[in-house]
Amino acid sequence: MSVINYIAISTQALSSIFFIGATGYFLKLGSRELQVLARINVSVFTPSLLFSKISRSLDRETLYDLWLIPILYLVLGAAGLEWTRLGGRFFGLTDAFRRLCSVAVYFSNVNTILIPIIEGIAASPDSRFLLRDRDDTPQKMADRAIAYGMIIGIMNNLLRWSVGVAMMTPPKQCLTPPLCAVVVALLVVLVPPLQHALLQHGSYTYCVWMAIDTCGQACIPATLLALGAQLAIKRSPEPQSSQGISTTERYVSERDQNRGIVLVVLGRFVVVPLCCCIVLLSIHRFAPWLVPLLRADPMLFLTLAIVSATPPAVNLLTVAQKVKMYEGESARILSYSYAIGMFVLSVEVSVFLYLASLLSSGA
Repeated sequence: MSVINYIAISTQALSSIFFIGATGYFLKLGSRELQVLARINVSVFTPSLLFSKISRSLDRETLYDLWLIPILYLVLGAAGLEWTRLGGRFFGLTDAFRRLCSVAVYFSNVNTILIPIIEGIAASPDSRFLLRDRDDTPQKMADRAIAYGMIIGIMNNLLRWSVGVAMMTPPKQCLTPPLCAVVVALLVVLVPPLQHALLQHGSYTYCVWMAIDTCGQACIPATLLALGAQLAIKRSPEPQSSQGISTTERYVSERDQNRGIVLVVLGRFVVVPLCCCIVLLSIHRFAPWLVPLLRADPMLFLTLAIVSATPPAVNLLTVAQKVKMYEGESARILSYSYAIGMFVLSVEVSVFLYLASLLSSGA
């Protein structure tokens, strides 16, 4: 597989996001319409997406075998938070806006970016070096990678809709519908008879799951439409008090917004992926017994590396809409992150594939 192939896979996955966001921009939805869309998205579409993806993609054995992934996720998250803490102080950002940047760096895009990139790589005849053994197939390879990514997706969504919301609204801790959906989905995964009954084709319970899955498919388009529409709204420069945050902290100048964008972009595309590669390569080299699967399946390294380098989760905007703070700022952070990520991620995926090839050859 050539570098051009890697770049094409990444840019195609990211360009679809821009097309939907551009549609939202030209629709020019008003603030009231966006509030209604946000309410439907947080209450119905987002919980449906999380429940359907988790309940279908994972099983109890996979959760047990990959016990180190949640720990790695927390370590990388801590590195990202420390980066935004130090960088935010260096740039002189307010605590409230720095917390928004921390949420953007901590929570990456798992579903929208990872899945099309993995499927594109698996479909390429040049990716056979990623097969685990002679009995492996490109489809099995892609399914495993998506399952690995979903474990990070679980951590992402559990913390984003609890800790993430709390970070942006310090006075209170919210039990949100998306968080409830993740908890229920985990219970289904941990009880195999229940999971089997729910996903058994031809049953009434499967009809219920299909209805949930159909609603979930609307989540990403709705979020991206809202993202584009937010950019089209002309906002008043007057500071507004919200959620117990003072008007001084609530107002963010254009200069500080630009500094926050730089902080998030460097955190997501440089600091976190660099830390991820160092940790994974160190484990592979010096402590392979910790995660035998890291040596047995090169797709594990590739999946974790790609997830570490994806742009912020598009649900950052949904969280901002939920707490009614920094909606415009979130939209700008996401727009610049995805515009830059269109090019940066293409290069990084090529590097990750090269490293995965070295690991698969035993180098």
